[in-house]
Amino acid sequence: MTKGPTSSRGVLGALADVLAAPYAGAVRLQRWAYRRGVLPSHAAGVPVVCVGNLTTGGTGKTPMVAWVVRHLQQRGRKPAILTRGYKARRGVSDEAELLKALTGADVVVQADRVAGAAGAVAAGADVCVMDDGFQHLRLRRDFNILLLDATRPVETLHCPPCGLMREGLWAVRDAQAVVLTRCDLASEADLAALERRVRAAAPRAVVARAVHQAAAVIDEAGTRAGTDSLAGRKVLAFCGLGNPRAFFQTLERLGATLAGAQSLGDHAAYSQGDLARLEADARAAGADALVTTEKDYVKLARLARPGNLWRLAVEIRFVAGEAELTPKLDAAVSR
Repeated sequence: MTKGPTSSRGVLGALADVLAAPYAGAVRLQRWAYRRGVLPSHAAGVPVVCVGNLTTGGTGKTPMVAWVVRHLQQRGRKPAILTRGYKARRGVSDEAELLKALTGADVVVQADRVAGAAGAVAAGADVCVMDDGFQHLRLRRDFNILLLDATRPVETLHCPPCGLMREGLWAVRDAQAVVLTRCDLASEADLAALERRVRAAAPRAVVARAVHQAAAVIDEAGTRAGTDSLAGRKVLAFCGLGNPRAFFQTLERLGATLAGAQSLGDHAAYSQGDLARLEADARAAGADALVTTEKDYVKLARLARPGNLWRLAVEIRFVAGEAELTPKLDAAVSR
């Protein structure tokens, strides 16, 4: 009997799990060793809040980090952001530049988070917010916020060499809060199933739901307009994100017609040639404008940009669980 698509996927998934077993076993052993004190971790001297995920990008950490920092600032704290500066060029990281622009907080770009925290504290920070640090276990943290992209079912992902998972769902037990992101792009059945799996793995963690809400459209002159200004407009969209599909879907939900949707790979390093090609493609497609993300836009600052380049400002908004998460976050930071 010929196997159908479902059984084929099952065989491939089982094979991926077998190939990933050495990696998965190693990272699980490492987390156990830090949890038991076999491997040493280091305190920062101030509270540390970590925002991380289980996959290699694409969950929307940057807006979540900005939300945490602004929340702490409203509480009268002076937070600093610790980021490893992934794919930084000449010491400049697009994520660091964007986080600085969004929050005004000090941003320390340092692959060694322990050293980064020491520098931040010496500069006057009274709390550190670690961006993408769930697997950086050398630095102790007081509150772990773990993000899971609701549009990417965990059961379809695998650890390397076949997949994008840094750790399996078992690592959720070390999170104090789990935020399901992009919930507006997933069905209620899928969300409920994901919540059940998370609660089974981490019964004491707060489970919240959030969406990445488009806040404004900003043109090349820096003028902000409502997101309704995209309705009926023909645009060429491009980005260098871990999950580009979510960005393109957002534009379509806002009423834009996509003349093209180009993904240049996570943390893309843009050249003047790339921008010229995108501009030519937009012109050939009859697009009114090029549209990208704020995260991509900061990487274009050193290039000659076209006058019809727009960027979509996005903020995280909780649709469930915020009332449970914020008091626990405040309590952890005040200890």
